[in-house]
Amino acid sequence: MHFKFRGVAIALAGVAGLAFTAAPAFAQANVAKFYKGKTVTIYVGFSAGGGYDLYARVLSRFMGKHIPGNPNMVVKNLTGAGSIRLTNALYNTFPKDGTVMGEIGRGIPTEPLFGNKKAKFEATKFTWIGSMNNEVSTCVAWHTVPVNTWEDMVTRGMVVGGVGRGADTDAFPIALNNIVGTKLRLITGYPGGADINLAYQRGELEGRCGWSWSSIVTTRAKWLKAKKIKVLIQMATTKHPDLPTVPFVMDFAKNETDKKVLKLIFSRQLWGRPFLAPPNLPPKRAKALQTAFMATMKDKAFVAEAKKIKLEVNAIDGDTITKGIAELYAYPKEVVEAAKKSLSYTGNIKISKAVIPIETMAGKITSIKRGGRRVTFEGGGKTKKTRVSGRNTVIMIAGKKAKRKGLKKGLDCKLTYQGSAAKKIDCK
Repeated sequence: MHFKFRGVAIALAGVAGLAFTAAPAFAQANVAKFYKGKTVTIYVGFSAGGGYDLYARVLSRFMGKHIPGNPNMVVKNLTGAGSIRLTNALYNTFPKDGTVMGEIGRGIPTEPLFGNKKAKFEATKFTWIGSMNNEVSTCVAWHTVPVNTWEDMVTRGMVVGGVGRGADTDAFPIALNNIVGTKLRLITGYPGGADINLAYQRGELEGRCGWSWSSIVTTRAKWLKAKKIKVLIQMATTKHPDLPTVPFVMDFAKNETDKKVLKLIFSRQLWGRPFLAPPNLPPKRAKALQTAFMATMKDKAFVAEAKKIKLEVNAIDGDTITKGIAELYAYPKEVVEAAKKSLSYTGNIKISKAVIPIETMAGKITSIKRGGRRVTFEGGGKTKKTRVSGRNTVIMIAGKKAKRKGLKKGLDCKLTYQGSAAKKIDCK
């Protein structure tokens, strides 16, 4: 009797073992069934042409093959308030089924912590997918500006551009003025980093504070080589190996409290390019996205592409971001309050709103990239590279409305643009 019972027990254990091993496969099959034939949209909270946008577009070309069911992946830009608009949408209105992801400013998760009432989300409840890099931010001056050192930022000051509250471009100048005594002035409201870059080329700004080193070396390596920009300071909790002689913000803390506050503010650099999905995703789909993200980071084709375009990749997984954000929300109240004041008190900085002119030019299309998303015009001795939006750019060809795919090299057009964004393209 004992023998028979043991045999049955062993048999049942074997069935249980088979069920246990089959369960993940069954779940995987369900995930694949859901994603097959679908499109996953990655929304970027900044305008096209900048570092965040570039990271998302490279990711989108490789991540789909690592998600069960191999969905198509597309990238769209949803700008506003330094990516708070996108973050609110991800939390409150976008589908919570795994078909939508976002890439937001690294400082946005701390906005509720620091009392920003426009942040309508709880950062600890998002589905954190991962980050393609941990970052070191910089302050830079345009080469024609008489600001050459960190000390010049304290004595003379500099006019810098921002995209909105919560973004590094806005938060860091305010914090630096309050904590270490710089004399930065901020003009904010630019759609993205590419527009800030255009502004100091036009003489509207003198530099930029809160610009990731990875973005500089990826998108503006020619500027570095030609010494068009001067790197004045690096900001993170650890220095970047590429910048051994550039002053480090943590060295300017005047006391232990300032050091803790700076650490809290710049801890966001750990998740330098954060990707997330809405809260309350079906657990198996959430896990599939997180797993696919990290698998992409090891994909040989992805690694080769990143190396080719000099895209710095030092990925961290979603669990690490989740734990890191939870730690921020567990900081001592007095440190949080001091950091909050350092980021919100504007008595030490002059802030004004950017006025981006709407301009026109007549010219010929000389280059089309990324399916018409990037178009170059030449005319009247001027070259203009512009972003073309499928939703926000009016395209007319021979008097009729058209889509981006209708734009061709050699067409004579009248271009209306604002910053780097095309408002209207009217071609013959």
